[in-house]
Amino acid sequence: MSHGIALARFAAGLRWEDAPAPLQDKLLDHVVDSVGVMFAGIDMPACISARLAAAEWGQGEDATIVGLAQRAPAASAAFVNALHGRIHTYDDTYEPGTLHPGTPVVAASMAMAERLGADGRRFLGAALAGYEVAARVAASVSPSHYASGFHNTGTCGVFGTTAAAARLLGLDGDACAEALGLAGAAAAGLRQHQIDGSMFDSALHGARAAQSGVMLAQVRAHGAGGPPGILDGQMGFCAVMAPSSDPARLDADLGTRFEFAQMTIKPYPTCRFAHGPTEAALTLRRDYGIDPGGIAGVEIAAFRQSMEVCDRPVLHSALDATFSHQYSVALALVHGTVSLDMIRHPRTAGALVHDLLPRVKVLHDADLERDFPRCWPHRVTVVMRDGRRFSMRSDYPPGRVSPVPSSSVDAKFMYNAAPYLGEPRAREAVEALRGIAAASDVGPVFRLLSPR
Repeated sequence: MSHGIALARFAAGLRWEDAPAPLQDKLLDHVVDSVGVMFAGIDMPACISARLAAAEWGQGEDATIVGLAQRAPAASAAFVNALHGRIHTYDDTYEPGTLHPGTPVVAASMAMAERLGADGRRFLGAALAGYEVAARVAASVSPSHYASGFHNTGTCGVFGTTAAAARLLGLDGDACAEALGLAGAAAAGLRQHQIDGSMFDSALHGARAAQSGVMLAQVRAHGAGGPPGILDGQMGFCAVMAPSSDPARLDADLGTRFEFAQMTIKPYPTCRFAHGPTEAALTLRRDYGIDPGGIAGVEIAAFRQSMEVCDRPVLHSALDATFSHQYSVALALVHGTVSLDMIRHPRTAGALVHDLLPRVKVLHDADLERDFPRCWPHRVTVVMRDGRRFSMRSDYPPGRVSPVPSSSVDAKFMYNAAPYLGEPRAREAVEALRGIAAASDVGPVFRLLSPR
């Protein structure tokens, strides 16, 4: 049996109850986080434009549009919710595969589960299957796939969303493999947006993955399938789309080791590469009482892939702010925080931040390069005008070694959801999501995510 078919069969039978209790709790954290960030993109102009387009694709009442008093066909709801959740890159991360699976996988799982009237455990099992498939596909082609210019959230994420939707539709293992075969036709996403500055394109990759997952699982449910060898066949994903791949990672230790365990939740609304330096800067500020007005300069030592994405000393747009080591570290040192409002509107950060920006330098470090991708190493050095130097190395972004606490995940949800639902309903919604395993029908839970 091929590695890819083994993975499909595993996903088709995976239940939430099959995961160890700590991973069951972790999955609830990631569902709450993924749904919460879907509120953050509602008012973005590109998302408004996309919703208008989605309305032209057809009307329906299948599924909830998070944060709005609107419903849509399942595929369109998955598209819109994932787009809203991805637009700020505030969603979760699978660092070994440079992948953001949460919003597309959860959006597809929500839409299909609500359409089918599935119970909470069935929804959670599908989401877990989607996470696991997306992560293992990304791991099998990393790091060369991303380094070649592909955006893993689109290219690898669609296999996860398709697996999740197939699981909800009750497809057996062989049918799931054929659904993944169809997903190969939608495995798309290039990183040119990181050069040209289109935040929408980054979000679109996740949105299309969510939409395609729902649609392609439905196609297979009606009888038409794709090549089951799509992942590790001679002309399959691993062979064609990565200069170096390891298909054995698709099914290594299935059922005994979950790649989902390595998912991390973002505390900051920026590129995950920027989180390690940001946390280091915050720690230096706190531990040494750094006066931002006394900073002569800052050096951020990094590995090459981090530099390619996040060395942005000049801000032309919110995308630059999201993907700028310089801006994130300057915010951390000056304000002691990195907020979504300051990422959305860099001009509001203040003169001290923008004065510091040209003096924050990103430098390649060969020693750090040797440790990537085992870890994501950075070193931040703050040089003061009086000659003092403060330095700290960060090997992992925050949340990798010690998970973000559930209370912080709930607080992040409330921050994003309360402006749209009001605080009482947002609190009711997060509590319902926490208890979704007991729901006989997910519909009433998801309807709490819309205003009254």
